[in-house]
Amino acid sequence: MRTLIVLTFLGLLSFIFTASPGPVSADEGDIKVIDQNVESQFPEGILFTVTVSSSHEIDDIRVFFKKLGNTRQTAYRPVEFEPGAEVTGVSLLKSGGLGSYFPPGTKIEYSFEVSDKSGAVLRTEDREFVYEDSRFEWHTVTSGLITVYYYGEYVENRAETVLDAASQALDRMLPVLGITPEEPLRIVTYNNYRHMSKALPFRSQATTERLRTEGMAFSDERVLLVHGFDTTVKGTASHEFTHLLVAEAAGRASGQVPSWLNEGLAEYGNIDPTDDYDAALRYGIFTRRLRPLWYQSSFGGTPDDIIIAYGQARSVVLHMIETYGNEKMAELLRVFQNTRDIDAALMQVYGFDQYGLDSEWRGTQNLEPLPPPAQLEKELAASQPEKTENTPVAADTAPADAASADSAANTTEKTAENIGAQPTPGPTPAASIEDPTGPAAPQGCGASPIHAGGRIMPDLAMLALLAGPLGLMLVRRPLRRRYPSAVSNHRSVFRDRYASASTGPWIKGVIYRVAQQVEGEQQDRQGPHRK
Repeated sequence: MRTLIVLTFLGLLSFIFTASPGPVSADEGDIKVIDQNVESQFPEGILFTVTVSSSHEIDDIRVFFKKLGNTRQTAYRPVEFEPGAEVTGVSLLKSGGLGSYFPPGTKIEYSFEVSDKSGAVLRTEDREFVYEDSRFEWHTVTSGLITVYYYGEYVENRAETVLDAASQALDRMLPVLGITPEEPLRIVTYNNYRHMSKALPFRSQATTERLRTEGMAFSDERVLLVHGFDTTVKGTASHEFTHLLVAEAAGRASGQVPSWLNEGLAEYGNIDPTDDYDAALRYGIFTRRLRPLWYQSSFGGTPDDIIIAYGQARSVVLHMIETYGNEKMAELLRVFQNTRDIDAALMQVYGFDQYGLDSEWRGTQNLEPLPPPAQLEKELAASQPEKTENTPVAADTAPADAASADSAANTTEKTAENIGAQPTPGPTPAASIEDPTGPAAPQGCGASPIHAGGRIMPDLAMLALLAGPLGLMLVRRPLRRRYPSAVSNHRSVFRDRYASASTGPWIKGVIYRVAQQVEGEQQDRQGPHRK
């Protein structure tokens, strides 16, 4: 009896597979592909060309493609042609617009599907193509999974420098992230910023004026663009390359990794860090401008606010790794893939949420912990003056809740992670990928932003502080005399910073006066020597 059941089951399976042929076994008729080609039309995109023939009129041609990166969604585009028995068709996969951008260095897999009036369908074999900036003739250097693209004479040594920086970041971060990359990663280096700016995604004029991007990571495509001749290229390349690794560790949840964790890890992977972020953190502590971690899912605000956030993120992640080890950080990212909730993931792995981590870290900086999130929001809401139509609102007042903080971040530079279509089952028309509204780019250096390794141009207050400790020495004593609460009561000043329209201008004014005083004293000392 059992033998009869087994034989019947096998017979049914054989009938199903025989009666239901897949697309590969479709009737190809006498359709022939005479020629097919793909070429870069930088910066417009990728141009596909195909010539086919049949004894029947060609009815439809499509090009199927997918990016070979962290997401492999298959999409298609129609190929335009004049009907006939032998036709040549073209299709342009656009890049550069909002929602359709993909960077030079993107590798795609493509094939053509041709059908005629008889119902015959031919699908060509898959081919691969790397989208390059066609203005230059590119060369490569490779080590393991990492390939660096460069152009020009006498530039190979610089490309080797970038390759070495990325390799060191890879070795440093593998135990921290708990990953073993298997897919290639590509770095496209430019010889100057003018060349590189043409390859970056569109950004507003205001953003461009405030941020000079030296490197930008694109996690979906596993591509990094970097200014190879910048003096900070080692730090920029390793920082941005780490973003690609963090995205791989977070998997499909990479878009939800909060900026404080993403940027903190990227700075941990930076093999050539500067002390600018440390100075910015000291500035943020002194001026009481540190924001709670749970308000830093994305970085926003003034350039000062953003660079302080980088310093804070770097310090917090360093504390986590030095205190609890690499294994806990790797576990955090694995758990986060499933929860997509940073508080839940932190609680499961470390036993505390963002508030607990924020409080613990503030203790290492000799700062008082903030009130719990719910209480803090109530205090901030209570301290806000009632707004009327005639009540002016300070332009630099920081957001008072997480939602407005995210909204403010959207007005600054964003990271270029996950640009392109969100993954959906099966092939989709490419028109959805080229929707001009496009998906929102997530937070990151600069994002970010931009996940972008950009150079934020700090205002005079930041420049005065970074010039040296003299500003702190000069301002601390009069600050205590005139504003004792600003030094002694961290919590109230934090609340004032978020609620008062005068706090921001007052802080900038104090540092501005310090800068003038320092300049005057220097001129006095130099005066006799000039004579």
